Amino acid sequence: MRIGMFYQIQVPKPWEAGSEAQRFHQMLEQVTYAEEMGIESVWFVEHHFRSEWSHSSAPDISLAAISQRTTNMRLGIAAVLPPIHHPLHTAVRLATLDILSNGRVDFGVGRSGYPYQMMPFGTDLPDATGIVEEALEIIPRAWTEEVFSYQGKYFQIPEREVIPKPVQKPHPPIWQACSQEATFEKAGHQGLGCLTQTSIGTERTEMLVGIYREAIKKAQPIGKFVNNQISGSTVAFCHEDRAKAIERGAQLIDWYREQQRIRDSLVWQGYPAERVPDDYRWHYDRAMSRDDARADEISSRELIEQGGRFAIGDPDDCIRYLELYEAMGVDEVMPLFQVGPVSHEEVMHTLTLFGKYVVPHFKAKSQANGAKRTSAVQADD
Repeated sequence: MRIGMFYQIQVPKPWEAGSEAQRFHQMLEQVTYAEEMGIESVWFVEHHFRSEWSHSSAPDISLAAISQRTTNMRLGIAAVLPPIHHPLHTAVRLATLDILSNGRVDFGVGRSGYPYQMMPFGTDLPDATGIVEEALEIIPRAWTEEVFSYQGKYFQIPEREVIPKPVQKPHPPIWQACSQEATFEKAGHQGLGCLTQTSIGTERTEMLVGIYREAIKKAQPIGKFVNNQISGSTVAFCHEDRAKAIERGAQLIDWYREQQRIRDSLVWQGYPAERVPDDYRWHYDRAMSRDDARADEISSRELIEQGGRFAIGDPDDCIRYLELYEAMGVDEVMPLFQVGPVSHEEVMHTLTLFGKYVVPHFKAKSQANGAKRTSAVQADD
């Protein structure tokens, strides 16, 4: 189990002059410290027009800054939105980032689950899936072929040499943002890594992991290799005093859930139900059904105490949470430490506890498992 970290750049209201800039600069300090604490990767979402929820609208630029402040951390985008980016533009920007970081880029791709952030860029839902499919054909070729051309429904590229090329050969690992059964299966069939949320709970995660692992057995990779990995995000808050961790964690999850309510009421606003394509129906129905079920929700404190959704508590609680997902085959968990109204000092304290207790626990397990495998091989010889 690898431990990474995940950023939305959340800026809760009320805003003051400098609130937004402060969160970005705090993020840079947090990531630099996180590498010292043994955190192995940092991932940035791409969202647009989401007010408090996410100011991470240019993740490659944030990662470029981080690349000059870190040495070993993997740098991931979870995920680029092809419906609003030309694939050649994506290819050269990420190749540049791979050069600047000495080969540390992970490339995630996603459609966007709703029209609100897509339509201002001139793309509507019926075209989104096709655009993503063509982008995933174009980008690996742009990275690996000296000269290439492409003729598709959405993109027509005359013969060109696309430069620069990434440092990683044949190209950076490619991932797919996954939330429903169909996307887990498709990612597996295409040989893509899977970016998901472990905050959906253990039962559903285990089912989706099974779908992905079964599909990837027969992968026909769209890139040059199969990226058989699953990485999941969740909210994390850690304190030595478990009671304090649960109390503060419940406040953070209250904010997190309220933002999800705002999203569900916002992102489909004004979009006629009859125009929702079949491949977006799951997202639409989920938003509508969650709105209907609000009255039956349990409290955030109860949700935390149940376990399995958030890495909130003392270090032992966080270890137990991560071990649940390690046991079902999740390769990496990337906690959202900078969540909503959490302070910079609280994030740094959580990172300190992860570095002192959580990360060493999993590194020791990894080393022990490696030693067992070595002993088994020597015994066979």
